[in-house]
Formats: sequence, C-alpha cells, structure tokens
Amino acid sequence: MSITALIQALRALRSKLRIEGQGPVESRFFSALWFYGAGILLVAGVLAGQPALSLLATAVLAAAVVGWLWARSSLDSVDLTVSLSESRVFPDESVVLAVSLVNRSWRPVPWLDLTLQISDRLRVRDFEVVPSSWYGMNALHLTTALRWYERVRLTFTLDCPERGAFVVGPAELRAGDLFGFFARSERRAVSQPLLVYPRRVPLGELGLPARYPFGETRLQRYLLTDPTRPIGVRDYHPEDSFRTIHWKATARAQRIQVKVFEPTAAVQVGIFLNLDTFERYWEGMDYVRAESAIVAAASLATDGLARRWLVGIYANGVLSGSDQPLRIRPGRGPRQAEAILEGLAKLTPLAASSFPRLLREEARQFPWGSTIVVISALMTDSLEAVLTRLLDEGRQVMLLQIGDYDTPALPGLYVHRLPENLLGPQWAGRHRYVFAVDGGRVLP
Repeated sequence: MSITALIQALRALRSKLRIEGQGPVESRFFSALWFYGAGILLVAGVLAGQPALSLLATAVLAAAVVGWLWARSSLDSVDLTVSLSESRVFPDESVVLAVSLVNRSWRPVPWLDLTLQISDRLRVRDFEVVPSSWYGMNALHLTTALRWYERVRLTFTLDCPERGAFVVGPAELRAGDLFGFFARSERRAVSQPLLVYPRRVPLGELGLPARYPFGETRLQRYLLTDPTRPIGVRDYHPEDSFRTIHWKATARAQRIQVKVFEPTAAVQVGIFLNLDTFERYWEGMDYVRAESAIVAAASLATDGLARRWLVGIYANGVLSGSDQPLRIRPGRGPRQAEAILEGLAKLTPLAASSFPRLLREEARQFPWGSTIVVISALMTDSLEAVLTRLLDEGRQVMLLQIGDYDTPALPGLYVHRLPENLLGPQWAGRHRYVFAVDGGRVLP
C-alpha cells in the first residue's frame, strides 16, 4: 500500500467516525494526529520489518474503531422515563420525582451521565443541583452504569415553596465506550409539568368576617333550582326540559309529570385582581404585595364557591407560557374551583395590560346588583373613575386594598385593608424588584 493510499484511507476513516464532535459521537482523546501517527507507524513497521510497530499501530486503529462503534450504539437501547407522584400540589407540599433507566440490550453501558433540567423555584431535598445554562432552570447531574438488561430507578423529593407552573425536564444522556475514548450525547423529551396552586388562607387572616366577608352590603341573588334536591312533581309545561320528566310519576298519573326542585339563591361575584404595584411600570414591582393579592383572590374565590356563589376572576396579567390574560367567567360548577386555582397558579406577577380598562370592559357583563371585588395595591385616578362609574350603575363594589394608600371617599364603596404579606415571614425580604430588559428578557 502506498503512502498516498494509506493517508486517503485514514481520512475516510476519520470522516466516517466523525471524531471531532461534529456528529452524534465525539471524542476529547482521539484526534487526527492519532490516526496519522498510527498510519505512519504501520507503514514504518511494515517497511522496517518490525512487527511490534505494526501491532501497536493496528491496536490503536482497532481501539478507535471498536470504541467508536460501542459509543455510537451506547444509547440505542437505553430507555429513560421521568414521572412525578403528583402533578398539582399546594405550596409547602412535596412531590416524589422518579427517574428510571433501563438497558434493553445484552451490551452493557459502562458509564452513563444524566442531566435533568428542573425549575430553579423547586427545591431538591438532600441533593445538590447546579445552575443550568437554561434560563430559570437548575441541572440535576447523575452518573451511573447499566449492565445487560438492568433497570436503575432513582427517587428524589421535590419541595414546592411557592406557587407557579413548573416543568421537570428535558434530560440529556451521555454515554460512551469502555475505554472512555468516545462519547455520545442525546436529548430526551421527558418533560413533566408540575402545577403549584396559590396559597389559601382563612378569611380571618384577611381580616374579613367569616359570615359576611363583604360586610352588610346587600348582594344580588338569582333564584335557581338545585337538580340534586327534588321536592315533588307537577304537570308538564312546554318550556320544561325533557331531562326533568319523572317517568314513574307519568306512568301513574297517565299524563306527563316533571320534577320540582328546591329553589336556591345564587350570588354572583366578580373578583378583579390588579397586579400593578407601582404607578409606572419601570419602577419595578413589589413581589410580596403582588403575591399576597393572588393569595387573597384564591382565598376569596374558594370561600365563595364553598358558599355556592357564582364566582369569576379576572387579572391584568398573562398566563405563563402564553399571551392570554386570566379571564374566568362566573360559575360554580364542579371544575370552577380547579379552573380558578389553575389560572392563578399560571398567572405571572407582572401586569401586562391596563387594569382600569380591564375592569371597565369586563364589569359590563355583570348584571345590575352584582358584586364586584377589586383587589389592588395602589389607587390611580383612572381606577377611581371606573369605580365611580360602577357604583353609579348599581353594582356593589368592594375595594380590598393591599398596602397603605389613600382610598377614594365614594358613597357605597366598601373598603377593607388586607395584610401586606400573606406569604409568611420568610418572604419579607423580597418586597421590591426592579426589572431591566436584556436581550428581550425581563431579568430581576
């Protein structure tokens, strides 16, 4: 074999192996010098009649080929699954994170590195994580080995100190050959969502009376019927629904009979949450007041639903992962509480639109006499004008203020001051955040 042919063969082999990290397999040990050097030794050994040099060169090339083939297929038979014991929890609760690695091949994996992305607002108990290159994430690093057909299962406890919509994942796997010459990396889409609902507190901690949280103000009631409480039957009327027909009574009376249900009184309440904590957005935000307003909204909403009120909630912030604002129409169905808590959990604490405009537009859909609850950490002239208009139109308006500011003296306006910190003393030092724009991102 000529020198030129040998060099071309080595170049083809190096290109095939792609050892410079430009493909799925990379190496920090082998380089082009190893291949060229092995080729020169092989030629020199053959020409000089030195079997030792030829054997050494052949061993180097064989180790490179075997190591590359091993690393190239090291992750083909490795399955990774990530699961959470719960997908929805409340603050200060914990979930169990289970990581399972399975080798479905007879070929062992001598070493395997796993890097799992976890939101930096979650705490991994009794395990050290490091900051990730991903914004808002931490990295959980694990190193293990897998024998043939072996399954490895690891569990971790995640503490959830604050509300939010979080994600665990994706993950990156890195494995290689027995000698450590080559490695292969692969990203796995094993993301698991985790929703932490906002904290809820009793009305007593809000300073509101448990029996009449909005004082003695009259609330508009709408007569409805409860389909779970039948109290009798009567003759069918054309406007009755077929679902209310009592078939056994119809057979006995020989004419169509319908069920009569117990009447109930429904109170319609709209909770409007103002996430503005400073009059000008470039001044930053007060984290504790904004989060306390969310806690108050969640507490009032769940308490109202427990009283069988029709409760809706609105906010001038957007939901995490979208550009949609929080708007949940009044209702009291079985999923209304879940929808409200989920929306508040995903709500970003930054105001994204004008709260007075939101209040003016959405309050129009509430009938005369409805109760409008406004939770706000500041008062502006435009907000005062909207409150005045709502009172003039016959709405019952309650202002729940967070912080110390002058409230307008409007006839019929019920005002109550809420505590500034409903999160606990551990959050007292996170009052003011000033945000700067960097590369399109908002950073504290």
